[in-house]
Amino acid sequence: MHALNGEKLRSIGGGVAAEIEILRVHADGDFVAGDNYIDPEKWSPLIYNFRHYFRLAEKELGKTFRAER
Repeated sequence: MHALNGEKLRSIGGGVAAEIEILRVHADGDFVAGDNYIDPEKWSPLIYNFRHYFRLAEKELGKTFRAER
């Protein structure tokens, strides 16, 4: 746990950030590509952002230099 500082946070009671390590992930086999990867073409998560629900784009927009496929 990491204490967050700042005047605004202190005025509302403070805040903390949690640093976590993911030990295990459970995924339906329909979403798994190969042995250890989630297939992004089959997974379309629902995102909640400022009281609105969104889905990811239907098509991939591009890849970063770290993308394996």
